[in-house]
Amino acid sequence: MLHKDLYTKYELLLPPKLDGGYLVIVLYEKIKNREIEEYFTQKEINDILSDIKFEFNLENIRPWNNIKDQLFHYFLRNIPDEPWKYYLTEYAKDVVGLMIGKLENSHKDLPLKKSIQDSFTIRYGEIETIDELERKFGRIFIQGSKKIIIDHLEALEDELRGAYKALNDILRKEDEQSATSLVRDFTIIFKKFGQRAEDITEAIIFKDQFLSSLLSVVDHFYRKLEDDGKFSPNDVQKSRADWEKAQDIYTDIRNFFNSVDLKVHIIRRQINHASEKLTELQEQFSVRASFRLQLKKLHRTMLEISEYTSDGVRFRNNFSLKQFVYEPLRMFYARYYEFEQPQPNYIVSIEADERYERIEKDKIEKEISRQQIINQWVDKAKNMLEDRGQLAVDELMNMVLNTEKDLSVAYQVASRMIAYVSENNEVSIDIEQKIISLPQQNLSLWKTKIMK
Repeated sequence: MLHKDLYTKYELLLPPKLDGGYLVIVLYEKIKNREIEEYFTQKEINDILSDIKFEFNLENIRPWNNIKDQLFHYFLRNIPDEPWKYYLTEYAKDVVGLMIGKLENSHKDLPLKKSIQDSFTIRYGEIETIDELERKFGRIFIQGSKKIIIDHLEALEDELRGAYKALNDILRKEDEQSATSLVRDFTIIFKKFGQRAEDITEAIIFKDQFLSSLLSVVDHFYRKLEDDGKFSPNDVQKSRADWEKAQDIYTDIRNFFNSVDLKVHIIRRQINHASEKLTELQEQFSVRASFRLQLKKLHRTMLEISEYTSDGVRFRNNFSLKQFVYEPLRMFYARYYEFEQPQPNYIVSIEADERYERIEKDKIEKEISRQQIINQWVDKAKNMLEDRGQLAVDELMNMVLNTEKDLSVAYQVASRMIAYVSENNEVSIDIEQKIISLPQQNLSLWKTKIMK
């Protein structure tokens, strides 16, 4: 118990509902609705206590004189010159506002992806200096954006928890409702899970793209540090400090999104469990329908093989209507039994080939790094197309070759941009039958221009 005052003063910080809690809430609402003044009197307090007693059908309620000393610690104050007048403390307003904000979360109707987009977006060429990065994503400046995402996730959890409870209530009423009404009610609520699942998937994709862009900014400061180490030794210390700040900012935001991923994982598990409930309901409908079909077949068979006699209704095979087909139970047993203990199985542990594992990991990391470089160049090419309105493919490939020294990377970037034209109706391509050879590369291509 690190903060013992929280335990000794708990009832003073959060009074019971009938010992001042309801009174503080009603005072807050009446002041906000301008039904009473901000500085209220004891008569108004007594009237509110009477209303609470009537509203909740209470036989009696603690009078003002018995609860005022408790409320004067943190919730109420009186005016020195006018001791018969009182006012709510800022702490009281914050507590009630916190409760209302929890119940009426303003982010519950907004998509999670939009909240992340509004707070975490890096445009091409937007950040060039460490001061710009600090102002946009520094730990102090980003607290508001983090709070928006956390509030959004809490609203999402509350919404899904309420929907999950509604699904359970539907399943409990299965015997009282028809299959059609059950499916209709279930589908209405389950639609909310589907929409949220799609929103979460899009938000995670955008979050990963943002972290990749932020890492590119950090790499920009690292490359500047390397350049200063070669050409400007006097600026090395400042460049190193800038790179370390950029790394700290990236680590802080990455850790925040790791906590977001954990919350999203829990929400996804709730959605998956709701999907299992839907499958369970479908299986119950299937079993019920199959049972009814078997009953209909049995009824039709009984009608076909029955006849009316002087003794009543009998079946043509002459067994009684009230008797059951009986067959004695047969027990099968093994003739011989092996009393010897079975031989145990041994597991042979094969040592790991660390050299092979290291080689394969290096291949994977190299390929991941290559794909990241290709994605970054594709994003830069799209931004250049947006800014200029047109983009020459040979110019783009030369830029990539001069920087990366890898023909396959340049080829992949050009291929992605050609594919981008076929996906986007606003972009067109102009191919002129004029062969252009790339310098220092055994490669020729048509003169190709992408236009927006």
